[in-house]
Amino acid sequence: MRQILLGSFLVGGLACGCGSGSNGSVGVFDNSNFVAQGVLGRVNRVELIDPTPNSSDDPAFFSIKAYDSQGNLIFGPIERPYDPNLEVAGFSDLTSLVEVSHERAPGYVTRVVRHPVDFRNDKDGLIELSSESLLGAAAPRNTFTVKVVNNSAYPDDKVFLSVSGKDRNLSAFYYLKFGANGSAQSLPFGPVSGWSNYSAPLTDLLKEEAPHTYSFQCPYENLISGRVYVSFGKKLQGYGLNSANGLDLQLPSASGAPDYLTLYEFMEMSATIPDVGKGPQEYTLFSNTSVVDFFSIGLGMTLAYQEGANERVETVGFVANARDLILAEFAKPTVPDVFKRLIRNQDGSKVLRVLGPNQSVALDGENSDIGRFLQTALDSGWVHYAANVLNIPDNLPSHTFNYQYTGQLISGGILRMALSSKPSDDATSPAGEQYALPKPTSKIVFFCDDVLNGRPVNETYANLGSQGHKRLVSLIGAALNRGVFENYTDWGNPSAFYTRADGKYNWYAKIMHQFALAGKVYGFGYDDVYGQDPTLAKKLDDVNRLIITIPPVERLTND
Repeated sequence: MRQILLGSFLVGGLACGCGSGSNGSVGVFDNSNFVAQGVLGRVNRVELIDPTPNSSDDPAFFSIKAYDSQGNLIFGPIERPYDPNLEVAGFSDLTSLVEVSHERAPGYVTRVVRHPVDFRNDKDGLIELSSESLLGAAAPRNTFTVKVVNNSAYPDDKVFLSVSGKDRNLSAFYYLKFGANGSAQSLPFGPVSGWSNYSAPLTDLLKEEAPHTYSFQCPYENLISGRVYVSFGKKLQGYGLNSANGLDLQLPSASGAPDYLTLYEFMEMSATIPDVGKGPQEYTLFSNTSVVDFFSIGLGMTLAYQEGANERVETVGFVANARDLILAEFAKPTVPDVFKRLIRNQDGSKVLRVLGPNQSVALDGENSDIGRFLQTALDSGWVHYAANVLNIPDNLPSHTFNYQYTGQLISGGILRMALSSKPSDDATSPAGEQYALPKPTSKIVFFCDDVLNGRPVNETYANLGSQGHKRLVSLIGAALNRGVFENYTDWGNPSAFYTRADGKYNWYAKIMHQFALAGKVYGFGYDDVYGQDPTLAKKLDDVNRLIITIPPVERLTND
């Protein structure tokens, strides 16, 4: 059984002897959170001694904290690589409790040791922690570590973080209320008028790990469809519930008041769990860098996870200097003007963001140039499949879901298809399900969605209905965005994407992929079709930490 010895030692030549009235103190350790003071010139230390080193349960790191008698954190946390004979100095005489956490990776606790101490009245200079104080394992986790690295020109106290999500019953929206030293609590959203509660500056409420680097423990029980917003200069104001039922959450607008002149970006960070009885009750973390609606600066994301005894790391996001490269690409004369919808700062001197075509159509309408941009490609596709049957065996090499669809020649402007095969775990799609799809509009393609307007869902491109219907409309929508609709074998061939001779495709998505790491980014809603999205997915038990990296960017606002 591991033992931890806690000792209070005198520094040679500084001892004043018992009964001395001196209360002089010496600062001996500065971990940026606390400068320790010892009475009588004494340096208070903790010695961690492992009598059985090199055992299978040796941690990768120790994290050490100290609390006073009121439960206030007065030392640490500091993290140190595992050492079978580790000494940490600088504990205050006010220390009442020392806590040592064993971590398999920074922030991932596997075992905790706690012991009361009394440095002021310590007589023999050595306190042995009994084996009963060892917890066999940490309690089941309900949080994971999220780290934020600020490389921007905005000072840390002008960078604000917001985290939101739904509960597993999809009955309410929640936000994180950040507390001291990286703690966070999941609370129900209030109205938009309470917007100031939903964000926090990095400096005030998050644990500082290094210069411009902060972390927090993120609860994941209310993180379905989760998002992380990072805003610069000021908090987001258009954020909160529009009604009292908890299901109508207003999100910040990239093109309208009150937030369109605020520099901000978001990423998706969702923790999902199967319904009871429909799978193991284990949470999975899904996270990605999304620019479906707009691009501002290009956040980076790194997922560190455990694989056996080793830690693995995956990073998604954008190449270095992506913002400048992307803006320069949009400025080229070869890019159609309708995709150059820019939002500038208040004096017009800097570009805050480039809007996605879905946002531009929402602003300009279906009959605008962007609202009709794909019309000739849509007409061409419908003519093609009026003479050539579209069958979808769904057997292309990347991200095949084992749905198969049998088609008919388009007649009367309607593409009719039937579900001929489905995966065994799809209980929502009836065998032989029928679909009758009209020619979509550019708005439908760019939005990756449709409205019912009283029609049966299988006669629309709405992201509703059975899994078979959702899969079919996502396949068609992705092919149209990528300009490959008329050649099914190219639907899963990235080298053919965005090469259509007449240029009738989603130029915004093309440019986003051009400057994304490994070419993977969510440039439109169905970009996960055939694996062009950057989604990182791991069981939360395997996740060590998620790192959000803010790239170098100049100050673009006067906030």
